[in-house]
Amino acid sequence: MVHRCLFLLFFTLSSISLFSQPTNKLDWNKVVIWGHKLHSHTHSYIHNAFYRAFKHMGHATYWFDKNDDVKGFDFSHTLFITEGQADDNIPLRSDCYYVLHNCTSNKYHNILKSGKAIILQVYTDDCLQRPNLKKIAPCIYCDVSQQIIHMPWATDLLPHEIEQVQKQVKRTFSKKDRKQKYLCWIGTYAKKGLYQNYTEIIPFLKIAKKERIRFVQKGKVSIQKNTSLVLHAYMAPTIVGSWQKEHGYIPCRIFKNISYGQWGITNSYRVWELFEKKIVYNANTSTLFYDAKKRLQTLQLHELLELMDFVKTKHTYINRIETLLDFLNQRHDYVTNTFH
Repeated sequence: MVHRCLFLLFFTLSSISLFSQPTNKLDWNKVVIWGHKLHSHTHSYIHNAFYRAFKHMGHATYWFDKNDDVKGFDFSHTLFITEGQADDNIPLRSDCYYVLHNCTSNKYHNILKSGKAIILQVYTDDCLQRPNLKKIAPCIYCDVSQQIIHMPWATDLLPHEIEQVQKQVKRTFSKKDRKQKYLCWIGTYAKKGLYQNYTEIIPFLKIAKKERIRFVQKGKVSIQKNTSLVLHAYMAPTIVGSWQKEHGYIPCRIFKNISYGQWGITNSYRVWELFEKKIVYNANTSTLFYDAKKRLQTLQLHELLELMDFVKTKHTYINRIETLLDFLNQRHDYVTNTFH
């Protein structure tokens, strides 16, 4: 009887520590994505991913922009997610919290100073040159005193949705006709500007054309359509432009393509390293095609499923949200303990 009681006590305490830890010790009770409506801007897909993940995590979540009539909406105790090109008319309140991406306006000065806001920036290798930044995970760095955190984006699929794709992969992997003869590219295909990727993509496409593999490029598609197009493609590479390659920028495309059922293919060293050098990498995109073709010929089902698991457990927006909330808590504690 004593043993049974001790067991029950241990189980109860374990349950409390494992399942009852508060995910939020700050005083907010709802989330508002204040930003780009879906398909209106490339960043709208990031806002959509945040929106879906917060809702899945059980938070009351809303999505507004400057054109919405929000009269009568109770913004008290809100966690705001916003971006500098879409933050016009955002409510500024002392009882709210803010995650700010590329927000340069002075209107946030007092909120940042109060410890109720953090600055979110995308990871680049510039982080490696800043000794004040603390590494908290691969390609995730922060500085609590400067209220800034750097991280890559993630896949827009939720973990259970990745599992559904894995079931499709298992059913079709051994079928000879499971892949169609096209390269899939969803999203930005830019010929000009600092972030253009055209010059890096073209050598890959020229080789593909010789191999009679057509190129399918789409934009403004649903997650479901995106997943289907990538899943059934022969290849879905993640090719970065010269600036992104030089600066170690990690595009969300790599996380999405893998979660949609494709093997990782990239010309980015930093992307290759983030995936523990398991995916196909070559800085020369002409050679990259042949390297990928060779690798796909020997790819085993368990390898693809394990790679998808890697994204499912480490690189969803649930992962990113948990990191951001933890950092927001740290920043609030830092301000409270330092200045009060």
